[in-house]
Amino acid sequence: MFSMTNRLLGIVIALALNSGVVAHAASAPQRPLAPVSLPTASNLPAALQTAASRISEVATSTIDPAAAIRGAYQRDHVALEHLRQQASALKGTAHAAFQQLVSDQELALTQTERAALATTRPDAQSAIAAMDKLVAATETELNHELSQAGGSNSKSSKQGGPAQSKGQSGKTD
Repeated sequence: MFSMTNRLLGIVIALALNSGVVAHAASAPQRPLAPVSLPTASNLPAALQTAASRISEVATSTIDPAAAIRGAYQRDHVALEHLRQQASALKGTAHAAFQQLVSDQELALTQTERAALATTRPDAQSAIAAMDKLVAATETELNHELSQAGGSNSKSSKQGGPAQSKGQSGKTD
């Protein structure tokens, strides 16, 4: 079963790669595709999915830039919601401030999507990069806040105060 899934995934990736390369070459011969780094064996399934997703996104943006922008918006909106959930480890004003940051980033994400879709021929790659940058900045801020919360937590336990466990999950998509 697992071998069949891997074969099917390989076929899908090959088809997506071929379609993406052909579509890109037909519409933008002056801009070559960026190379995709090869994964290690331990993270191969996740890396294949990421590579397939990026190739599919490039192909879609070449054929239908508006659909690629809408897809990236959905992906980034879900990523922001995951970050919002991860912030539940924050307490007090840090939690409220991060929730406000996520709300502001969601608004900026929506405005970026709308501005890109308002043009007749949207530049999908730059719009997607701008939206991805919003999510990356939010993730960086969350990691910073969680490390600060963990640092202040260890100080209170050293001083004999009550120590609270602060969980931190890994990165999102």
